[in-house]
Amino acid sequence: MSIRDEKNHETSYLKERWQNRSEIVPPDIEDFTSQFNEREQLLKEMEQYASENKVPILLPSAARFLQIICRSKKPENILEIGTGIGYSTLSMLFALKGECHITSVDFNIERIKLAGEFINRAGFSANLIFDDAFNTIRNLLSEGVTFDMIFVDSMKSEYVFMNYKIQSLLKPGGIAIFDNVLFRGYVCNDHPPRYKRSIKLLKMFLSHTRDYPGTITSIIPIGDGLLIIEKQD
Repeated sequence: MSIRDEKNHETSYLKERWQNRSEIVPPDIEDFTSQFNEREQLLKEMEQYASENKVPILLPSAARFLQIICRSKKPENILEIGTGIGYSTLSMLFALKGECHITSVDFNIERIKLAGEFINRAGFSANLIFDDAFNTIRNLLSEGVTFDMIFVDSMKSEYVFMNYKIQSLLKPGGIAIFDNVLFRGYVCNDHPPRYKRSIKLLKMFLSHTRDYPGTITSIIPIGDGLLIIEKQD
């Protein structure tokens, strides 16, 4: 199978995420926690939009966890790879009451525009960049910019290629969070042959993060799996 075919399969998987249902947590539990965890009305509206328009967003349970991390760490400078319609962006802005600077990059111009509209409606601002993530990362590295927090929600097959770059962009004491690292649980169980390359690259990425010096890594089984990388001072 070609690399293009593998990417097409992964894109197909992401499109199925519009249902906003966890693949690793029983649906009834996901539904209960989603109803229990209060969130801003605009976020609920975005969840409805994503469902109706078949747009993948961060699962509400994972978004809630992201907000807890934000309130705990209080990052001032945040990088987000994969803006989408701005659901995770706004989750972080709401948690920090807008008292942060977020740079968010996405290659889909229509979603970037929609994210800007949602963010403006909430009364916040963010630096939204329409570009390939690797171009933006390369530019940030050349400028010597570093971040307190980095959230990555993009193609899983690309994680292994941006991992060390992301860690280089982290300030000492900073935290990086990667979404979808359990990939429906396929990384720990049997998986359809069409995802062979994606799973191989994802496992390679997870292996590399465990061996990287000066960091503490954890996998949290929330949403579709979150990998947390804490860079030591």
